[in-house]
Amino acid sequence: SKATVSVLYCFLHHTTKMNSLRVATRTTLRAFAPLARVTGLDLMQVRTKVTAAKKGKAAKKAVKKVAAPKKAVKKVAAKKTVKKVAVKAKAAKKAVAKKAAVATKKAAVANKRVAVAKKVAAKKDKIAAKKAAVAAKKAKAAAIRQRAAERARAKKAAAAKKRAALKAKAAKAKEAAAKKKAVAAKRKEAAKVKALKVKKIAAKKRAAAAKKNAALKAKAAKARLAKKNAALKLKLKAAKAKLAKKMAAAKAKVQAAKAKVAAKKADVKVKKDKIKSSGPVTAQTLFMQQNKGKGMGLKQMHEKFNALGAAEKKALVDQAKKNLAKRNEIKQSMKKPASKYALFVKKNFPAAYQSALKQTKDKKEAFKLATKSVSTQYKQSQ
Repeated sequence: SKATVSVLYCFLHHTTKMNSLRVATRTTLRAFAPLARVTGLDLMQVRTKVTAAKKGKAAKKAVKKVAAPKKAVKKVAAKKTVKKVAVKAKAAKKAVAKKAAVATKKAAVANKRVAVAKKVAAKKDKIAAKKAAVAAKKAKAAAIRQRAAERARAKKAAAAKKRAALKAKAAKAKEAAAKKKAVAAKRKEAAKVKALKVKKIAAKKRAAAAKKNAALKAKAAKARLAKKNAALKLKLKAAKAKLAKKMAAAKAKVQAAKAKVAAKKADVKVKKDKIKSSGPVTAQTLFMQQNKGKGMGLKQMHEKFNALGAAEKKALVDQAKKNLAKRNEIKQSMKKPASKYALFVKKNFPAAYQSALKQTKDKKEAFKLATKSVSTQYKQSQ
C-alpha cells in the first residue's frame, strides 16, 4: 500500500547516513514506484476489479524480487560502517588518554621544579634578612658608642673650662694684691719723705721699722697665697676625682643599658622566630608566601588568589588552619602560668558578680563590689 511505502522510505532515510545506504534506498523506492502508482490510483479509474488485483499481485512479486538482495547489501554496509566508527572512537580515546598522561607527567615535573625554586628563594630571603638584622645591630651599637664619646668629650671640655676659670680668678686676685702693695708702698714712701724732712733721725728709725713691717707683711702675704694655692689644688684634685667617678658610673650605666636592651631584643627575637616558624595563618598570606620571588606584585598576587578554584583555595585554607593551631600552641607555651590569685578570681568571681548584681543594677558598681569581695576572700584564705 501507499502507507507502507512511505513508512519504509522514512525508516531508511532517517536510519542510514552513508551514501551507499542512500543509494540502496533510492533503488528500493524505484522498485516500489509501480506499486505506489497502482495503489495511488483512484478506484474509479480502474476498469475492472480483476485486472487491478492482477496488476497489484504482479507488482508485489516484482518488488519482492528486487528488494531482497538490496536489503542484504544494506545490512552488510550498515554493519561495516558501525564497526569502522567503533574502531575510530576507540583509537581516539587511546590518543586522548596518552595525551592526558603525558600532560600529567609534565605538570608533575613542573610542580617539582617550582617547589625547589621556592625552597631556594626562601633560603636566600632568610640569609638576606639575617644579614640586614646584623647590619642594623652594628649600626645601632656604633651610634650608641658615638653618643657616649660625644658626652665624654663635652664633660672634658666643661672641666677644662672650669679649671681655666679658676686659674683666671687666682691671677686676678694676685694682681689685686700687687696693686694694693704698690699703693701701700707709695704711701709709705711719701710718709717717709715727710718724716725725713721733719726729723732725719726719726725718719731713719721709722724707715727701719717700716722695712721690718714690710718684710713681715710680705711674708704673711706669701703664706696666705701659698695657703690659697694649696686649697685650690685640693679642690681641683677633688673635682677631678669626682668627675672620674661620674664618668665611670655613666660608662657602667651605659654598658648595663646596652646589655639589658640586647637581652630584651634577643628574647623578643626568639619569641618572634618561634611564632613565625608556624607559617602563615590565612589562605591569602600562605598563597603570597608560596608565590614570593616569582616577579609578581601584590596586586597580581591578589588577582591570582581570587582567580583560584574552590579545591585550590580549600587546600590553602586547610594548611592555614593547621599553621594557626601551631601558632596558638606556641603562644600558649610562651605564656606564664597563672598566679594563685588569678586562679582564685577565675573560680570565685562569677558567683560574687551575680550576688553584687542583686544588690545594685549598675553593672560598673556591681563589678567593683565583686572585685572587692573576691580580694577580701583571697586575703582571708591566705
